[in-house]
Amino acid sequence: MELIMSVADLYYRPAIGEDDVILSELREQCPEEGEEIMELMPIWKKIGYEEGKEKATKDIIRKLLDKGFDPEQVADALELPVDEVRKTTKK
Repeated sequence: MELIMSVADLYYRPAIGEDDVILSELREQCPEEGEEIMELMPIWKKIGYEEGKEKATKDIIRKLLDKGFDPEQVADALELPVDEVRKTTKK
């Protein structure tokens, strides 16, 4: 099963919202194996991790800026480019 999922991971790149649909179908069709199958699909974890990390970083940037830190200080503290901090403030 791991070999099959590894090959699938190499060639299949789900759209961001598509993974939720696939997971729901897996859980309905195979409730006992659904969680195990999900563990074997690292691309879903990677996508979720990256989205979560990006959102958390943006939240931290906004909070620091709201507390009066300037973009340069935030960039220095988070070890990010100043342009990325400024881009977050424009949204």
